Amino acid sequence: MAFSITPVLWPGLEGIRFACSGLVLMEIEEISALEESLFTPREALQAQGLGPRRRRSYRAARAALKQLARQLALVEEGRPDSAIETLGPDPAKPCLPGSGLYCSVSHTDRFVAAVGHVRPVGVDLECVSAKMVRVRHLFMSPREQDLLSGSGLSLERVAARVWTIKEAAAKALGLDLETAIREVEVVRVGEAESLMRYQKRVGPVSHGEGDGQVITLKVC
Repeated sequence: MAFSITPVLWPGLEGIRFACSGLVLMEIEEISALEESLFTPREALQAQGLGPRRRRSYRAARAALKQLARQLALVEEGRPDSAIETLGPDPAKPCLPGSGLYCSVSHTDRFVAAVGHVRPVGVDLECVSAKMVRVRHLFMSPREQDLLSGSGLSLERVAARVWTIKEAAAKALGLDLETAIREVEVVRVGEAESLMRYQKRVGPVSHGEGDGQVITLKVC
């Protein structure tokens, strides 16, 4: 059994789709009742013992990856979701079945996103909120904090973009988040595209935004 989703239409998503091989973005509530027909035996085993909140996000990630596998034609038509494995040898890392593609998953309380690409890729979702501005000193250098007043965007939108850049870069580059916060430098923030520097290399990141959320994509 496969499920259908309502497309999420945010400004900037077309740029993200263009920058990667595939993108799925969906509301988590659409998949809240699908667990019985969604998990493979291995996925179901890993889900055992998870609390309600973690199980909800785990289920959302599995659903997004299976939908992405269908979008990229990695599984034959008619194959049930319960036969699409999204756990690799390292169960902490998501995978796309039967492919050499890289993938990444992120979620907020309301949305989940999954992306795939032939190169290492990272995606992050975050709510735009005043909290990100209040705690900016925890993830922004003094030079990055200067970007808050120079982009033409609100403080909340800039802070959310900087945070998601570092999260997405950590996933794409294989860094832990603490290292990414320290070593990934955001050098320019824009509405649909920003620039970051890592080990003297400067490269773009793509953004979409809607429903009070920012999604950011980084491709190595």
